[in-house]
Amino acid sequence: MNRLPRGCINVGGGLASAMEDCRRIFLSLFEAWGYRPFLPSALQLLESSWERLPPSFRSRLVAVNTPYGEPCCLRGDITLAAVAYLASHYSPEERPLRICYCDRIYMKPRPPKTSIESFQIGAEFLGWEETGGEAEILALLLSVLDSLGLGRTTIVLGDSTFLQRAVASVDTSTAENLAEALRKGALPEYYSLLEDGDIPDFYRRILEEIPRLRGGLSVLGEAEKLWGKGAPLSPLKSMVSTLRGLGYESRVSIDLSLVRDLGYYSGPVFDIYSGESGRSLGGGGRYDRLLSTCGLGGRAVGFALDLEHTASLSRFHATGAPVMAWAGGLETEEALIRAKKITSEGTKIEMSWTVNKAASLDAAEKRGCRAWVDLASGSSHTLSPGKGDRSC
Repeated sequence: MNRLPRGCINVGGGLASAMEDCRRIFLSLFEAWGYRPFLPSALQLLESSWERLPPSFRSRLVAVNTPYGEPCCLRGDITLAAVAYLASHYSPEERPLRICYCDRIYMKPRPPKTSIESFQIGAEFLGWEETGGEAEILALLLSVLDSLGLGRTTIVLGDSTFLQRAVASVDTSTAENLAEALRKGALPEYYSLLEDGDIPDFYRRILEEIPRLRGGLSVLGEAEKLWGKGAPLSPLKSMVSTLRGLGYESRVSIDLSLVRDLGYYSGPVFDIYSGESGRSLGGGGRYDRLLSTCGLGGRAVGFALDLEHTASLSRFHATGAPVMAWAGGLETEEALIRAKKITSEGTKIEMSWTVNKAASLDAAEKRGCRAWVDLASGSSHTLSPGKGDRSC
């Protein structure tokens, strides 16, 4: 028996089918809006990744060497590859670039997780100017989630600029520790750092309230009142206004304690939560600074979702089991013609060529088919799907 390396995964069966259905719908919708499919290299030069990725990413990279002796890492982030592609293939007058992708990434796991690889679907909008980019990509994301049967998902919006401005007068070490404590949800540690830190009263008051600035859209008003004139919330307010106008108000929540790496993200950030599992499907945000470090102008926004988790909650996972189509003694040509008619109506089938009806029915049960049909007579039986399905 072949054994997988520790931390690696194979995915098959109904879950793999659901993942492929989700991938097709996702790419199709984004392509319709001008997002071009992108297939990044599996290897990235370690020197390029190391200097541009935030510290939390660096420690999780999987380092390898190519046969040419170049120190590399397995692709831990698709955004870097997208920005490099923009820089090398598109002149300023050809920008912005919209891309969408579906691929694996490789990262050292954080306990209790053990897998070093996962499947991502995502999109990036690179080198745009003015306004509207974040709202565009979020509206498309919500639309595709609806198409996948995930209408109960919620977008939790924050803005990294709010925290960055609040800790601007604090020494770098304390600022990073405060951000990390918020990211972990370690509030006793967070308030202990505030108590010990040398922080001006105005910003201390804001930092004390940040963990509580979460909830409905009224939180934005509370934050503005707390900060006063010049509250760094304009991009976030614009996004919320657009999403509200598109009818998504009930699926938007605010959390100004939502934290990303301070030196990487440069504006609104977001997480996507499933109403079914309560777990995050993924997230993203604005990362203009990454473009500037690559010598590029303009703004950048993107997101990535865990495809496996998304597919497991999608409408396709519940209906992924095929129908077993028994040839029933028909000539091969006639059996295929009748089977093709079934598939043309959108039903997934699996052919059964055995001459024994009972054996065909038994195989359908064991293989997790949801129904069995006799192509010769047209009769069918509903089965209990999932019994024999091998999802991974």
